[in-house]
Amino acid sequence: DGRAVYTPLFAGVYWDLQQTMLADVDRIEVIRGPGATVWGANAVNGVINIESRSARETQGGYAYLGGGDISQALAGARYGGQLGSNTFFRVFGSYQLTADYPLATGQDAADSWASWHGGFRMDHYADEATHATWQADMTHTDLDHDVSHAYDVNTLGRWRRTLSDRSAVEVQGYYDRTHRDEITRARSMMDTLDLSAQHTFGLGEWNDVIWGLGYRYINNQIVQNNPLVTVLDRNFDLQLASAFLQDEIKLLPDTLTITLGTKLEHNDFTGWEVQPSLRVMLKPADQHTLWAAISRAVRTPSELEGLNLAAIPYGAPFVGPGGFSYVPTLAGNPNAKAERLWAYELGYRCQLVNRINVDLSAFYNEYDDVLAVGPITQFIPGAPGVAVIPFDNYHYGNTFGGEAAVTVDVTEAWRITAGYSLLVPSIRGAAGSDPETAEESAPHNQVSLRSVYNFSESLSLTLQARYVDCIRYVPSYVTADFQLTYRPAPHWEISLVGRNLLDPQHLEHGFEPLATSAEVPRSFYGKVTWRF
Repeated sequence: DGRAVYTPLFAGVYWDLQQTMLADVDRIEVIRGPGATVWGANAVNGVINIESRSARETQGGYAYLGGGDISQALAGARYGGQLGSNTFFRVFGSYQLTADYPLATGQDAADSWASWHGGFRMDHYADEATHATWQADMTHTDLDHDVSHAYDVNTLGRWRRTLSDRSAVEVQGYYDRTHRDEITRARSMMDTLDLSAQHTFGLGEWNDVIWGLGYRYINNQIVQNNPLVTVLDRNFDLQLASAFLQDEIKLLPDTLTITLGTKLEHNDFTGWEVQPSLRVMLKPADQHTLWAAISRAVRTPSELEGLNLAAIPYGAPFVGPGGFSYVPTLAGNPNAKAERLWAYELGYRCQLVNRINVDLSAFYNEYDDVLAVGPITQFIPGAPGVAVIPFDNYHYGNTFGGEAAVTVDVTEAWRITAGYSLLVPSIRGAAGSDPETAEESAPHNQVSLRSVYNFSESLSLTLQARYVDCIRYVPSYVTADFQLTYRPAPHWEISLVGRNLLDPQHLEHGFEPLATSAEVPRSFYGKVTWRF
C-alpha cells in the first residue's frame, strides 16, 4: 500500500513483522527486472508490490480458525462497516504460532515464533473524484521461545483527487517504527518518516506524463547486547530525497507505445544516483504483445556494509603473523560505492487460443561494483587477534536467462499453469573475494507446475509441484503442496493444506554469518473460515 518494507540496516526485510490479512489483499504484483525508475534505489532485480482493497470493498465480517503440526495456531477476524454515507472502515486482528523448524541433525533449531497483528483502515469518498485513506497496523512477534521480541507499528495516509480522465494528484505520508530485541544479536530501533507527492497529466493527445517528489528520514538506534557484533555509531540518521519523471508516448494508438523516464535520488551513502529506463511495447494483433526494455538501477550499501559495522566474526580462528591466533572479522567500508546494474529485457505474451496463454521473457544483466567479502587487509594482534575483512566493491559480471509460463484452461473447471526459469551467472572479482560463491548463490533452473480443479461449486483441489536447482551447500530438491477446500454452506469454508510433501525435511538456504540453517519440514494444517 505504498509503504517500503526494505530496511537499509542490513539490505533486507524483517518478514516476520510484515503480516497482512490475506482476505483483504486486492493484488500482489511481481514486477520482473529493475523497478528503480518508480521505486528508487534497491529495486534492482524485481519488485513485489502488495495492494489491499478499500474498506468499501470489505464490508461485513470475516473470521478464521485453524492449526496443525508446524503452523500450530492460526486465528483472525475482520469487520467492515460505515460511518455515514461516504466513509467506510474495517478493523482486524490475527494470531499465529509456529513451531521450531528442524536442523539437519534432527534437533530443533529453537526458532519458534508467535505473532499478533491488528489494525484498521478508513476510506472516505468526499465525491466521485476525491478519495482519502487512513490506515494503521501493528505486529508483535515473540521469537526463540519468548527469549527475543520484535514489533512494527506504522500508520499511512493518502489523498488522491482525479482532475480529469488523464490527470490526477496524489499525496502520501507514512510513519513506521521497527523495534527488535534479539538476545543472540542486538537490540535496535528504526523510525522512518516518508512523504511523497505525484501528478499525472496528459500532454497533447499522445503523451501521458507522471512526475513526483519524495523525502524519507530514518533514525536508527542500536543498543549493543551481543559482544560478537560491534557497531561504530549507535544513534545515526539517514536522509533520502528523490524526484522522478516518466512519459508514456503512444506513437501508434493501441499498437506502439514508448515509455521513458528516470529517477534522481540523493542518499547519505553514495550521494546522487540516476536511474533511467526505456520501454517499448508493440501489439501487432489483439492477442499478441511484444515488449523490450533497457534500465539502470543501483543498490546502495547497507548500514552494516558501509559506514557502521566495526566487527562481526566470519569464520574459525587461525594462526597468523607472529604466531598469534586471529579471528576473521567482517568490517564495514565507509568508501563503498553503490552496486550498478544495466538490464536488457525482451518479452512476448499471447493468447494462442481462447484457453491457452503464453508469457515468455529473456534478460541480460550487467553488474558493476558488486559488494562482496574480500581478502584480509589488516592483522590486529590481541588475545585473540583480529583479521580484518572489509566489504568492498570487489565483484562484477553478468547474468542472462529467461522465464516461460503457460496457462491452460483445460475445461471450465480445470486450470493448469506450468513455469520454467533459467539463470546463468558469470561473476568475476578480485583475488580472495570468492566470486564463485556469488555464482552459486541462486538456482540456475527452477520448474513449477500448478493445477486447480473444481469438482463442484463446493469442492476444489489445488496441487503444485516445484523443482529447485542446487545452490552452494544446498542440493537440488523437488517438493509439492496441496489444498483441499470444501464449502458446506455459502458463508462457510473448510480447508486442509499440506506443504513440502515429498521429504520429511529439506534445506533451502546455505551458510550465513550469525544465522542458523534450519530445514523446511513437511507440514499439515486445517482451517475453518466464516464470512458474515
